[in-house]
Amino acid sequence: MGFYSGLKNFGSKILGGIKKVSGWLAPTVHMIMGGLSGPVSMLHPGAGQIMGTIGNIAGGIDRHLNRR
Repeated sequence: MGFYSGLKNFGSKILGGIKKVSGWLAPTVHMIMGGLSGPVSMLHPGAGQIMGTIGNIAGGIDRHLNRR
C-alpha cells in the first residue's frame, strides 16, 4: 500500500464519519430550531427568522442525506 492510497483511505474514513454524524445531527437541529423559532420570534423577530432559516437548512441536509 502506497503513501497516497493510505491517505485516500484515511480521508474516506473521515468523510464517512462526518456524513454519519451529520445524518444524526441534522434531523435533531431541524426539529429543535423549528420548534423554538416561533416562541423566539415573539421576543425578537430577527432572531426567530434566523433560527427558522437554520432549521430549514438542516431539514434540507437531512433530506439530502437520507435519500434512497
